[in-house]
Amino acid sequence: MLKRIACCVLVIAIPFAFALTATAESATWTGEVIDVGCYVTSDAKGADHAGCAKACVKNGQPMGLLTAEGRLVLLAADHKDGTAYEALKDLAGAQAEVTGTLAEKDGVKVVTVTGSKAAG
Repeated sequence: MLKRIACCVLVIAIPFAFALTATAESATWTGEVIDVGCYVTSDAKGADHAGCAKACVKNGQPMGLLTAEGRLVLLAADHKDGTAYEALKDLAGAQAEVTGTLAEKDGVKVVTVTGSKAAG
């Protein structure tokens, strides 16, 4: 009986051990910092929308990065240090370089931001 329990624990624990040891690698993406609410509902983006985008993200709307290929990823603050994420709020409506780690769940892609700066 004890052998059976130990076997079951190993079968369950091994996948978790691999999941915990696999670390996401840092990468950098370039694109326009957008407020997701205006972009998704009204396709609002670009320099003409920058003022609204800045106001929206500073008021709590979610931010995203729209790449040159037209792909949208959500941006999230790093739990340990949200400074780089907060700096992106001033770049809403402009091109930025975002460094972080990418995660995907149920088709939603999120970059946890660890670094950011204006592109160019």
